[in-house]
Amino acid sequence: MIINNKYCYRFFLSIFMLLFINVVLIGQNSDSQLAIRYFQNKEFDKAAVLYEKLYQETGYKNNRDYYLRSLFELKEFKTAESFLKKEIRKNSNDFYLKIDLGMVYYNQNRLKEADKEFNEVVDIVKKNRNNIISTAITFINYRQFEYAEKTYLEGAKSLNTSFDMDLANLYYYQRDYQKMMNYYLKYLETNPNAISQIQSRLQYVMANDIDESIDGIIERTLIDKIQQNPQNQSFNHLLIWQYVQTGRYKLALNQLIALDKRTSSNDIDILEFAVTLNNNNEYELAMEALQYLINKGPEQRIYNSAYIEYLNVMYSKITSELSPDKEELEKLESMFIQALNLVLRKDSYKIIYSLANLKAFYLNKYDEAIELITNSLNDKLFVKNDEAEIKLLLGDIYFLNNNQWDATLLYAQVEKAAPESTIGHEARFRKARLAYYIGQFEWAQAQLDVLKSSTSKLIANDALELSMFISENYNLDTTEVTMQAFARADFYIFSKQYTKALNTLDSIINLYPNHSLIDDALYRKANIYEVTGNIQMASELYEQIVTKYYYDILADNSLFRYALMQEKLKNFKNAEDAYFKLITEYPSSIFTVEARSNLRSLGQRLPQKNNSPGEVNEKSSEQKFFLNEH
Repeated sequence: MIINNKYCYRFFLSIFMLLFINVVLIGQNSDSQLAIRYFQNKEFDKAAVLYEKLYQETGYKNNRDYYLRSLFELKEFKTAESFLKKEIRKNSNDFYLKIDLGMVYYNQNRLKEADKEFNEVVDIVKKNRNNIISTAITFINYRQFEYAEKTYLEGAKSLNTSFDMDLANLYYYQRDYQKMMNYYLKYLETNPNAISQIQSRLQYVMANDIDESIDGIIERTLIDKIQQNPQNQSFNHLLIWQYVQTGRYKLALNQLIALDKRTSSNDIDILEFAVTLNNNNEYELAMEALQYLINKGPEQRIYNSAYIEYLNVMYSKITSELSPDKEELEKLESMFIQALNLVLRKDSYKIIYSLANLKAFYLNKYDEAIELITNSLNDKLFVKNDEAEIKLLLGDIYFLNNNQWDATLLYAQVEKAAPESTIGHEARFRKARLAYYIGQFEWAQAQLDVLKSSTSKLIANDALELSMFISENYNLDTTEVTMQAFARADFYIFSKQYTKALNTLDSIINLYPNHSLIDDALYRKANIYEVTGNIQMASELYEQIVTKYYYDILADNSLFRYALMQEKLKNFKNAEDAYFKLITEYPSSIFTVEARSNLRSLGQRLPQKNNSPGEVNEKSSEQKFFLNEH
């Protein structure tokens, strides 16, 4: 076989070049790692030597930036000046070099020369949007806010465009809240769909407001804008949002109603706000909002929904008490019965469901509740999913009425109809829970273990918790006395007999102070107080579990509930700290994802960093948050 020497030579030359390049890259990698170690250890003289070498070899801006930072830290401004002038001669279009040179002059108090360089940069970049943004961000990193502002304003003039959002963010860095708000609202005026973006930024600002001045500035600026332009709904919605964020629900409702009176198109927002108020236990305000909608008359499209929601709020309000007033319950029952004759057939499900609940769980009218649901099912009033839900409620009522057999049959019927669906899994869970209530712990646990892999996260979590509770405590309690008492307390909670539940739990705590069930008993008590509106007591009990039983399975649950209670009590700093603790100390908890989400909605307190001149290519967390659109 003949081998061509020319091709052989080229082949070996290629191999040699590849090996050479790899050796060079490995060397650069090693130098880069050593350089950053020197820099982090504040050995800036050594870091400067290596970064200069790396820049000469690669031409990478990052190496140049760290070389300059090292010189700045060493106060070797003459060396930096000489280096930058030489680089500018080679590449006069690199405006970053001129900014760096300006910073050299600035750090030597040569302010006229610094001003000249900075202004030249503004003039160079003002005709290119991307360069305008990059330059302004660099000036912000150097804390040269005046020139960042000038860059945006000159760019806006030159390109006949807007940098309103960027300017608003810039004024926030300077804590000039009034200018910040002016520019946010100027941007919102021409970009009404940006309201969520502005809300996100204002939420951050409000959460990090040290001197508590921002709320008043936001409110006054918005009110002025609304008076100037009452037809702009974006300003109204932003003001309503701010009132809700600061817990001023009455003002938010007044603003919603005023807007509806002007536009006659705000009834859906009022209805949704009433639901929010109900969820926040603001029952009187929720009913006021709904009454406003009801007063518009039955011919209005939203009348039925508002009327049904009004009854639901009344239900929540009356049943939120530890011992609801019987006269109020009976009055509400009459209103539900009357409502069945007023609303459309398709809207009757919610009323029937609530009325059956009321009769069975609060008035002990089990037979009437069963008859109501049975007749409704026979009349085929419901769609398929609603029918399955109300059958589960009927099963619960049978169980309350000491009819375990019919309850189990109904649960099984729903499960069989949709065995792999969420409603089917819920039916199976209720079967297992019924067995637990009556003391059949081993059978209940076998059913729960199957449900731990349920596609429904909520059901899987509930099944896991009850299964672990049984396995942790049942085997330790050979007499079953404590477990039987605890199951009885859980049944009282299920049947809304909260006073009996509390008494049973207290007896467990007093009789067995060293039992493994004590933290569970405290947790159930906290749940009861939370459901019945005693948020302070619930919060104290959750905190007690976190402090005393931090090692036990309910610690992360309790910490999460404690954070939620602190939010409701408007103790946002405590809530924030609790979420942080959950994320850092219980990273495998099922609540960490929601804790992170809640932190963001609170406006997470991010560490703030004052960049000294020369700190390039590093943004504080605050800047990353405000500049993420770029």
